[in-house]
Amino acid sequence: MTKMIKLNTERARELRENHGYTHGYVAKRLNCHKSAYSHIERGFRQPSIDKLGKLSELYGVPTDELLIKSTL
Repeated sequence: MTKMIKLNTERARELRENHGYTHGYVAKRLNCHKSAYSHIERGFRQPSIDKLGKLSELYGVPTDELLIKSTL
């Protein structure tokens, strides 16, 4: 069995909205373009380990809270 780890896009959006952050603000904190972060939050791209860590710090949650773990 292969384990796959993906960003929980619903949780990422919920945290961003609860903090009152825009896509642009989060993108700036992650050092990427707004469209790149939008693609990450919508699940079209997966964040790098570095960006995942920055999201965790930004929202004050453990990285596990930002992830979905599934078995293929």
